[in-house]
Amino acid sequence: MLAGRHIKPIPLFHNKKVVSNPWIVKREDLPPSDFTFCCDLIAGEYYLVIPATAREVGFLQLLQKNIDCFLPMEGDGLLITKRCLDGY
Repeated sequence: MLAGRHIKPIPLFHNKKVVSNPWIVKREDLPPSDFTFCCDLIAGEYYLVIPATAREVGFLQLLQKNIDCFLPMEGDGLLITKRCLDGY
């Protein structure tokens, strides 16, 4: 029998915090080769997370920018949708 089958996976983001209707910062491209930043209010509940391990950083890199992962207007960390962590 393999010992690895009985090991529970370590959950992601131990110190996550639920945030409702947060303000986010988004980058908008301007023609021909310029950009600007704007602030938006997004509806719903999100997790505010700060990655602490390489596994958490790798997980965040797989998420799509401004769809599943957002930059909060204030504070540290990233906002991710609650459905991203449903299975974890």
